[in-house]
Amino acid sequence: MRAALIAIASLCIGTQVEAGAWPREKGSTFLSFGHAASTGTTTLLTPEFQINNYTSVFAEYGLTEKLTIGLNAGVGGDDDYSVQAGYVFARYPVWSDDSGHRVAAEIGFGLIEDQPDGRSARVIPGLSWGYGFESRWGGGWAGIESSADYRVATGETAWKADVTLGIKPTDDWMVILQFQNGLYPDAEPLVRIAPSVVRRIGERAHVQLGALAGLLQVPLRLQLGVVDDACRGLLGGVDDARQALRRVGG
Repeated sequence: MRAALIAIASLCIGTQVEAGAWPREKGSTFLSFGHAASTGTTTLLTPEFQINNYTSVFAEYGLTEKLTIGLNAGVGGDDDYSVQAGYVFARYPVWSDDSGHRVAAEIGFGLIEDQPDGRSARVIPGLSWGYGFESRWGGGWAGIESSADYRVATGETAWKADVTLGIKPTDDWMVILQFQNGLYPDAEPLVRIAPSVVRRIGERAHVQLGALAGLLQVPLRLQLGVVDDACRGLLGGVDDARQALRRVGG
């Protein structure tokens, strides 16, 4: 059993809690800067190597009432290995109903560059589902975000699907549970559970404390993040800092 300790900090600026299937309002902006430090963890960005540090930026802009555009980029590695990755994307809602269910489609184009494989173009189609609801414990949301990260140079595809459930029992507290799933060619499946609690510490800022444990490979990470009202949390670890919950890789 190998344990990886990780600390994550992020500053997010914007409005609107929901992400994924929820579009940004026209003219609104979401901006997130994050940094993750770990004793070593495997991600879908680099399944053959361990990443000790990762710095990321994520941005979204509501171009129209339905069309959201954005950027997801980051750089990381350790003393012997480095990776740079990023892509631009557009997301558009394709279905919703009166009960609160909604589905959005996304397409992204970008680059990834690491030491052993060099540079490769990326094509990243995605599909997300979201549902907002009221419960006896307060307002909440559920979501599934899936994507296929196709590397043009190698012809390989990394598959990813994250399932998230969040509850906001009071104005000051949020409780979030996420299951992260990924599959990269010639690598073991990646399955992780990421529970966390989020506490308001100011007018817009929150502090988040959580844990990330691998259900198959049994790594354990502890997470601490600072997020804004626009963020639902930083649950993805090295490869998942959104978002808050949007990601550079997996």
